[in-house]
Amino acid sequence: MPYTPAKYFLRGKADFDFRTKLQIGAELAARAVKAGFVFRAVAADAAYGDQDGFRGELRTAGLPFVMALKPRHGTWAYGADAYTPADAARILTFTSEEEPGDWTPVTCTFHDGHTETWWAADARLGFWGPDGTTRLVVATADPATLPGSSRATSRSKTSWAGPTAPTRRSAATRP
Repeated sequence: MPYTPAKYFLRGKADFDFRTKLQIGAELAARAVKAGFVFRAVAADAAYGDQDGFRGELRTAGLPFVMALKPRHGTWAYGADAYTPADAARILTFTSEEEPGDWTPVTCTFHDGHTETWWAADARLGFWGPDGTTRLVVATADPATLPGSSRATSRSKTSWAGPTAPTRRSAATRP
């Protein structure tokens, strides 16, 4: 389904027929499920992951998702629960590679064939997200220097890694 920019509609973005790429993507995913396709998860980068409406449409369609978030993207929550993905990552414990605390080493292989050891951990991002129990998977080259090179990813509670709850640790996440 092609995307048509707003400038080609008589009333621009206010035109009834105009749809964003996010709206088109969510509708296509929902239609694919109805047609019998199975999704392990819908994945998107931070340009799409920071869009509450897109995540809400995926949630409404019953689709699990994995969305990248900007490390400094603020969250809506009550009082002390309001923070960013970078704040959530800093709460995780890390002493050293020998005593990694909440972090697990992950070998990343890049297009040119070289590998690097990165670190991944599960965290919780307040009450952010359409389901209120959003899980945060954080990856960084060096947990001791957060938020430096950290990257955060939002997952719905229906992701392939299993359900999450605020009172217990999440299921293991595969690299």
